[in-house]
Amino acid sequence: MSATKIDHQNGTLHICVDRLDGNRASGRVVSRRLAAPMSFPDLGSLLLQLELLLERQNFPQAFQRMRSFTDEVPPHPAGLLPENAMTAEEVAAARGERATFVLRILTRQNATWQGILEWVEGGRRDRFSSDLEFLKLLERDLRQSVDKEEQKR
Repeated sequence: MSATKIDHQNGTLHICVDRLDGNRASGRVVSRRLAAPMSFPDLGSLLLQLELLLERQNFPQAFQRMRSFTDEVPPHPAGLLPENAMTAEEVAAARGERATFVLRILTRQNATWQGILEWVEGGRRDRFSSDLEFLKLLERDLRQSVDKEEQKR
């Protein structure tokens, strides 16, 4: 069986927010790019873990790379799904207890991300041009989710 390359269809990341404690959101990331859900205790950790995943899998490929004249920098392999990747059905069924987002990172230029964030329950879809903008959109939608829940009470 040949390895499957990561592309923009199977490379989406589903962010399942399970807890909201004040301004702190925690949950898990579910994706075909992972063998098991990846937990995050807060949005800062989410950002760091996602960046590490993107670097390890080299997809989308970074626009710039550190160059070296020594062998200290390991070569980056082509972006491949792990052999024991989660199934498309598992990813599609994943939902957060508080909110669910689909993250599509399309490019990585200027040492940051560009892509699309879709709020599944809220029906909103926004483009972002930096990881900071991604975090702001995520926090805005989480605030709106909390506001909707409070209005229902």
